[in-house]
Amino acid sequence: MHGSLAAFRTSWTLGLAVVLAAILEACTPSAVSVQINPPSVASTASSSPGTPPGGPGASTSASSTTTAGFSCDFPNTPTDCGFALQAAATDRAMIVGPGRVGPTAVQLTTEPGDINLFGSGTAERADLELPPSAAYCNQGQEEWWAHSVMFPSGYVIPVLDLLVSNWGVVFDFHHTGSTGQANFQVVSLPTGLELWIAGGPTVVNGPTDPGFYRVRIGSVQFDVWYDFVYHVLWSSGSDGYFQAWLNNQQVMNYSGPTLYAGQSCYLKLANYHSPLGLPVSVIHSRVVRGAARADVQLPAQ
Repeated sequence: MHGSLAAFRTSWTLGLAVVLAAILEACTPSAVSVQINPPSVASTASSSPGTPPGGPGASTSASSTTTAGFSCDFPNTPTDCGFALQAAATDRAMIVGPGRVGPTAVQLTTEPGDINLFGSGTAERADLELPPSAAYCNQGQEEWWAHSVMFPSGYVIPVLDLLVSNWGVVFDFHHTGSTGQANFQVVSLPTGLELWIAGGPTVVNGPTDPGFYRVRIGSVQFDVWYDFVYHVLWSSGSDGYFQAWLNNQQVMNYSGPTLYAGQSCYLKLANYHSPLGLPVSVIHSRVVRGAARADVQLPAQ
């Protein structure tokens, strides 16, 4: 999965690598300035991977919505709500708290050597997959989604290396095929966070292929919630669209293919990245799908 994100090594000279890095940086889209929600007693993550954030007296507010077609706050286990774990061991996913608006969230942690998992190759993975379904992510379906993600202090930003392409994926709508880029991804790079779209009549393998679109949204900030809202029409044709908001500010307004021809997609809460030599943790909370923005928006704070 995400085959063209796999790490690569090259025998080119260092001088040529420096030139290529400069070209790539010049082509990187400008970041959108977004105010990230500040940490609070009810949403500050622990500085240590595997340790539940919060503690006695942490917020226990109710679930954020009752009108959504799908809503998950992970009240009991990481595999609540139909999610399936893709990881080296069950302890790579654990319930932590507090969540974005309720008492619980799910933390995904990779350890060095967590490779060759569900098509990851040499990349390390601890993902939760919501299997393909007729209910979502199919040709012609219009949907609203929301989810919140936190990068705790235990999160390792992919490091810049001129000979190795380091990267991370923390959320995606993955196509049902076996090769190529996911249809939508929240990607963590040494240069910051980006949103990627891929779709159309042929599978997209890299940024230079037709059907690829990207938006840069800024550098990683630790121990704060990133609240995403998406409005999407799934289509392999030109009538598709994908709009994204981060903390109430629109950061993407894309028109074009959002699926590959003949395929559907499915949701993944991810901690998937090139091997970085350290444990890496990501926290996910409040996954919601609805027919209108009112179904998925955060309650009044």
